[in-house]
Amino acid sequence: MDIIKIAVLGIVGALLGIMLKEQKHEYGLFVTLGVSLCIFYFIMSKLELVLSVVRQMQEYVSLDTSYIGILVKMIGITYVSEFSANLCKDAGYQAVAGQIEMFGKLAILVISMPVLLVLLETIESAF
Repeated sequence: MDIIKIAVLGIVGALLGIMLKEQKHEYGLFVTLGVSLCIFYFIMSKLELVLSVVRQMQEYVSLDTSYIGILVKMIGITYVSEFSANLCKDAGYQAVAGQIEMFGKLAILVISMPVLLVLLETIESAF
C-alpha cells in the first residue's frame, strides 16, 4: 500500500505548494522540492528490490554481468534526469529541463553502444 502513501504525500504537497506559491513563490518551490525528494527516496527503496530480483534472475540464466550493469545504469540515468527535469519545469525553467532530458537521452545512447555493437556482431556472424 505504498502507492497510497505516495499519492497522499504528492497531493498534500501539491496543495500546500499551490497555497504557498500565492504568498511567496520560493516557499512553494521548497515544498515541492521536499515532497519530490521524499518520493524519490521511496523510489530508491523500490529500486533496491528490483536490483535484488535482477540478481536472482541472473543466477538462473547465465548472463554477462556487464549487460546487467548497463541496464541498471540506464535505469538510474532515466530516473535522475526525469526527476531533475521535472523539478526544473516546476520552477519555471523549461529550457534547462529540456537540456537535462536531452543529456539523459544521449547518456543512455552512449552507455548502450557496447550492447548495440555486440548485437550487430551477432547478426553479422549469423549471415
